[in-house]
Amino acid sequence: MQNFFVKKIVCKYSLLVLMILTTLLINNGCRNSSDLEPGKTNQSGHNQFSSPEENSSYLRYSSFQNPDSTWGFTIFVNSRPFLHYKKIPVNKAESGFNSRKDAESVAALFMKMVKNGDTSPKLTKKAIDTLGIILKKR
Repeated sequence: MQNFFVKKIVCKYSLLVLMILTTLLINNGCRNSSDLEPGKTNQSGHNQFSSPEENSSYLRYSSFQNPDSTWGFTIFVNSRPFLHYKKIPVNKAESGFNSRKDAESVAALFMKMVKNGDTSPKLTKKAIDTLGIILKKR
């Protein structure tokens, strides 16, 4: 009978320790370990839009080259992919951006929109003209 109570107590303490360790792992895993200053670029070319201290969400983007040699970008919120564009995000576009600079200028614009609360930013004809982006003809 005494052996039963000892096993029950050990089981409860083991469960409590497991819950505490799980909580610690989750909390530490969700932290952002970036030590960059706002507006700086890290070694892999990722731009940092704002630091975690400035805003409750940490935004950055990463540009990439598509297999057809055009460019796209991904916007990350708290180090998780939020928006991913292989093609220029307009209705008539069939390919990616002509240059890395074009992709990064749209990514920076979209990050500003996301920071201002727009969770699904749209690229307008006016923005395309202002940024000097040339769309490929069909």
